[in-house]
Amino acid sequence: MPHRFDRDGLGGFTLVEIIIVIAIVGIVAVIAASSFRGMMEKYRVEGETKQMFADLMDARGRAMQRNRAFFVQIGPNGYSTFEDSSPAPDGNGSLENSTDTLTTSATVSHTITTAPGGLSNFGFNRNGIANATGFIRFSSTVLPDYDCITVNATRIKMGQYNATDNCVEK
Repeated sequence: MPHRFDRDGLGGFTLVEIIIVIAIVGIVAVIAASSFRGMMEKYRVEGETKQMFADLMDARGRAMQRNRAFFVQIGPNGYSTFEDSSPAPDGNGSLENSTDTLTTSATVSHTITTAPGGLSNFGFNRNGIANATGFIRFSSTVLPDYDCITVNATRIKMGQYNATDNCVEK
């Protein structure tokens, strides 16, 4: 007797079932991708904040180690640190971009703002004491754990910016 195919016994999937599964997988993929992008943005802001914090701490430490002033210039798209090396041998205590030694220069993808505005150019004296106080913020649409840095005369700390124009230290 010839073998006959019985469609009811094969247990396959219908085209409608396959389309529904593909649609559900597509929706989950879109949600996961947007969540991943937001998470990556958060880590980029935190990374830039931590890098600047490390560079500021380095400038402060070098000021004490080398017994000479270090300066920080902050712009909306980056920052630079300078060692007071002109005139030789110990500098003159003021920043001269053309002759002082550039020690760090960084360009960032998130806009940097400072409060008060005088914090955009400040320095560390030979004892590592900052001559300005305030905070530095990396602007972002996400809510990272660290997106600002407070600068006081004797300490530098990272924190999280809140809606009341404050950097809450962590």
